[in-house]
Amino acid sequence: MSFLIIILCIVSILGFLYAWLYQKVSKHIPENYPNAKNRQQIDASKKVLVCFGDSNTHGNVSYNWVNDLSSQLTDYQIFNAGINSDLTYTLLRRIDDVVACKPNFITILIGTNDVNATMGKIMEKRYQDLGRISKDTSPNFEDFKKNYIEIIRQLKAKTQAKIAVMSLPVMGEDLAHEANQKADKYSEFVQQLATDEQLIYLPVREKQKEFLQKNPQPLKHTFEDTYKLLNFSVISYYLLGKSWDEISAKHGFQLTPDNLHQNSIAGGMIRDLVKDAMKS
Repeated sequence: MSFLIIILCIVSILGFLYAWLYQKVSKHIPENYPNAKNRQQIDASKKVLVCFGDSNTHGNVSYNWVNDLSSQLTDYQIFNAGINSDLTYTLLRRIDDVVACKPNFITILIGTNDVNATMGKIMEKRYQDLGRISKDTSPNFEDFKKNYIEIIRQLKAKTQAKIAVMSLPVMGEDLAHEANQKADKYSEFVQQLATDEQLIYLPVREKQKEFLQKNPQPLKHTFEDTYKLLNFSVISYYLLGKSWDEISAKHGFQLTPDNLHQNSIAGGMIRDLVKDAMKS
């Protein structure tokens, strides 16, 4: 009987930890998200920056470059409008939160999940199960372009903000992999959109690729290991107290803990590009 009780206790603890981590990854929003409560605390003496995007902006399963930026740009009130697992589809659903801040400056970092959702039916279903895309939606490049154009159209029509768009971060460190080839194509569109719409363009992808090309090293994991690595990364960070840099090193990467997210080197590149754009 005592053995059964021990097993039940272990199962209960594991169940609790799984539920807690699931909430942390799938349901969490940043403390400085531009919701109605936080918008009431806008400091009229400061300019407003909204960082709009996915988990690479959210910063709770990735290095939080937005928090870094907040500590360095003290003349700005910075809102983190990044949400884990978002695509261009879901940014359109949340665009009113950004507009309501009456921002002076908006950064957009999106596309990683738009690409990842095209990497097989299993990935597509995961995004559907998370409610990020509808059950009858199959993400593709044409929809990404259409959604991104609409995001820019609405932000330009409804705000007076300067808008900076970013190329996609690397998706794993094998630059020849299909995921990175797709991310190249999506990023080329973002750059062309910046030119067409007279937006600020921030070359995140170009900076990260240059770093990897100058510092080549053998890889321990492929892009196909991403989901496993993401789970290990979340457990290592939240339960074992490891930093994103330590997790990256353990997995044999230089810029990412899990192929999708940023460590401090990669996140620092994003932060610095945004900071320089804000000061120019």
